[in-house]
Amino acid sequence: MFGYRARGFASLVAGGQCIAIWFVPIVAAHFSGAIAGMLALGTGSMLWPWMLGIVGEALWRHGVEKDSQAPGFGACCVRTIAAAILACIAGGEHFADHQHPAATVALWTGVLALLVGTHWTMPRLLTKILFYDQHIHRTIIVGAASKVADLARVLRLHRPLGIHAVGWLAEEPDPLDLFEDTGLPQLGLALNLPEVVRQEAVDQVIVAGTPPDMQVALWKKECERLGVRLVVANSLALAHPGHFRWEAKGDWCFGVAYAEPLQSPVYRLLKRSLDIVVALPALMFVVLPFALITRFKQRRESPGPIFYRQWRHGRSNRPFQVWKFRTMHASSAVTVPAGVQAQREDSRIFPFGSWLRRHSLDELPQFLNVLTGEMSVVGPRPHFVEHTDIFAVQEQYHMRSFVKPGITGLAQVNGCRGEVRSPKDIEHRVLWDIRYVQQWTLAMDVWLIIRTAGQVFYPPEQAY
Repeated sequence: MFGYRARGFASLVAGGQCIAIWFVPIVAAHFSGAIAGMLALGTGSMLWPWMLGIVGEALWRHGVEKDSQAPGFGACCVRTIAAAILACIAGGEHFADHQHPAATVALWTGVLALLVGTHWTMPRLLTKILFYDQHIHRTIIVGAASKVADLARVLRLHRPLGIHAVGWLAEEPDPLDLFEDTGLPQLGLALNLPEVVRQEAVDQVIVAGTPPDMQVALWKKECERLGVRLVVANSLALAHPGHFRWEAKGDWCFGVAYAEPLQSPVYRLLKRSLDIVVALPALMFVVLPFALITRFKQRRESPGPIFYRQWRHGRSNRPFQVWKFRTMHASSAVTVPAGVQAQREDSRIFPFGSWLRRHSLDELPQFLNVLTGEMSVVGPRPHFVEHTDIFAVQEQYHMRSFVKPGITGLAQVNGCRGEVRSPKDIEHRVLWDIRYVQQWTLAMDVWLIIRTAGQVFYPPEQAY
């Protein structure tokens, strides 16, 4: 929970500072004349030690200490000095320009001031950019009042990372809880967990303390059914080894039930960049030509609108409308109930529509959903809104909604596509989707895009 976000902060802050340092000699050369220009040309060999120092300090701060708070001014100065020391150790004889000592001092004084300033402003700026709205975790805490009060103080310190505690639930009725000030409103008892999660639009539950294993297992199943994250915050290090991924934070140990690489803002930025790089050319050079061809064939075989929009569930089970090329007769939308899946040799599908579906080309307009941020190129396929309650018989089904849905996904390239005929079909799809959520890498997305392109030309039997 904290680890992915803190390490993402470290990478972005260090990268921003490295870029800023490159501009110092350039700006100096532009405004300060020939001497500064010569110094700027001669300091290239001195810049890499500074960058090494910045990266080393950032990795230590967020990799070893896992410090995710926005630092105060004193801490900014200390961290800048730490980066400078590492730079001196790495840079050695390249650290000074002996021909222009005064200009060298002025330049690196400016660098030190720049580092202090970016240490001070960047974390705060990044929290506003990266952890806005949909990336803020509305959280409730479950536990005894004394433990909740202690944990609430820790979470308030880390609220800049997008973790917002909205209230707490008592494990069981306790008169002493009435006299304990937790700083949060009490929303009821743990027995009311499902109702409170829905009422407060919560997407994360933190259990404070060390409840019995059976109780944790019960809450874990309940959270999976509701599609919310379960985190165990424990003051006893590794109280349940093997069941959770543990992250130490002060005197507490947070047990995260599942790995989620896309909690890292750096990984989210990389994935979003890949989406845009793929979606923009696809819309211009693929979707537009196919739209013209599809429109021509539709007018001949099945007059009606070119596009068809369906309600699906996206990230955090938020409903949205996907774009598709219409492949069925326009009248079928009236005569057939919503949510009825296409079957082999379905009479609702006109001939060219069948060809589009066979080669998955009816999904091309969903690159529009990718550009608007509702979908990703790769992710769990969004299902009909009408199917959510049916498919949710699988305990882990709602965990698919931890990430954006995709045009293609790990389940689809492994044969889990087309009509759902049995509970086993749902189970296999959910297992592939959960594996994607837990094991995501950028290389995996690229490989799945390549495999999907291959299936367009050589479609599997399940495509119809």
